[in-house]
Amino acid sequence: MPALKNIRSLSLVELKEYFESIGDKKFRAIQTYEWLWKKNARSFEDMSNLSLNLRKKLDEDFEFNTMTVDATQHSSDGT
Repeated sequence: MPALKNIRSLSLVELKEYFESIGDKKFRAIQTYEWLWKKNARSFEDMSNLSLNLRKKLDEDFEFNTMTVDATQHSSDGT
């Protein structure tokens, strides 16, 4: 089985193309994009305005990697 593509690597245009390819509406791409980049979803389950079936489909087609902090820097004055 091939590795799943990280959904965060898709642009809004690519998300629209994906939703069209599965027979769904293009506005789903905007909803998903907002969950990824504005609402800080940590999983497809968090995307509560998407149907359960659509969330399952996304989970089958993509991996969902959450953002992590690689390094934190602190100055000598504590900022």
